[in-house]
Amino acid sequence: MDERGFGMASVRFICGTQDLHLALEARVSKFLGTEDTILFSSCFDANGGVFESLLGAEDAVISDALNHASIIDGIRLCKAQRFRYANRDMADLEAKLIEATTQAIPARRKIIVTDGVFSMDGYLAPLEAICNLAEKYDALVMVDDSHAVGFMGATGAGTPEHAGVSHRVDIYTGTFGKALGGAS
Repeated sequence: MDERGFGMASVRFICGTQDLHLALEARVSKFLGTEDTILFSSCFDANGGVFESLLGAEDAVISDALNHASIIDGIRLCKAQRFRYANRDMADLEAKLIEATTQAIPARRKIIVTDGVFSMDGYLAPLEAICNLAEKYDALVMVDDSHAVGFMGATGAGTPEHAGVSHRVDIYTGTFGKALGGAS
């Protein structure tokens, strides 16, 4: 209380970054094996902010048809071309990657986006196959792992760890309020 008071009284965006934010980001990066981490107030905000900040009109987002609404909303906020592939259908994903690559003006940057665990049914994304296609078509991979980080994988680092592809996933999003919070 003497050092930090009762709290920040608002979100980080308004009140600024504190040493505790940086320490937690470093711990999350170490846990997931990522280069860096940015904390948002919710996964909805993270999914809402990632696409617009990274992609422009010359880029393409290839999204699983059953991704979480926050991913879909985030994609709508950016100017990138949008492609949707049938849920967990790797032939359809490949067709969309080919389309994004061979259209009149090929996409400069491509990102494949998927939930790690599809929460309505509880099944996993085929991450190894997704990463293989990403490498074949020079695309990034983003996984929203809200429903798996904390208990899936050898150390609890989520579906990429469970599938053996942690080093092949470029962007993770998630929340401390679902699997990590015990509300999976």
